[in-house]
Amino acid sequence: MTVQTPPSPPAPPYPDKLAGLFQSHPDSAFDYLEFRLAIARMAARLAAERATEEDRSQITQAFQSLCQVHDEDQGDAELQADADFHQIIYKACHNAVMGFVMSTLITMQRRSVFYDRLKLYEQPSARPALMEQHRALYQAIMDRDGDRAAEAAETHIRFAGHALREAMEADRRLQASIRRRNRALHPESGPFLEIGTPPAKRRRNKNKED
Repeated sequence: MTVQTPPSPPAPPYPDKLAGLFQSHPDSAFDYLEFRLAIARMAARLAAERATEEDRSQITQAFQSLCQVHDEDQGDAELQADADFHQIIYKACHNAVMGFVMSTLITMQRRSVFYDRLKLYEQPSARPALMEQHRALYQAIMDRDGDRAAEAAETHIRFAGHALREAMEADRRLQASIRRRNRALHPESGPFLEIGTPPAKRRRNKNKED
């Protein structure tokens, strides 16, 4: 069976209104990952089955670039190489709709619309784990093993979701700790330290002015 390569979709526009909606709802990051989980399994399977020799060469180049920046500990470059690797896999599915939708979402992901991607890499064990997951996904696609590729993709997305939740919880604990410390240093301000003068004090000041 010969797979016809669909025409490349146009470069996706950056949907500012949609981005604003996502950014105003932090939990939308998990909606995005839930969607990615369903799509990533299918994409990995299709890429393993449909990738042309040119696709396989591009996937290999993207993976090698990812390995290089990982070994050199280039944080920002690794984030971009990570996105490039996944985007080329979606392209290798030869499904125009999937390619267009995921290209748009990855463009948003690159701009940290859904979540701060750097938080994933700041987890102590996350970087090596993510690299091994990328390696497993790459090898399964190169072996044309659709089942193994789908499993590798699911493992990767589930890990990303777990690591992101841990990062967000750690950030919340840090912010709570900072607020407690500020209240201890400035007990007269109470819970209103973060937003300026306490309401009662503002009323007293206003009464003096009157």
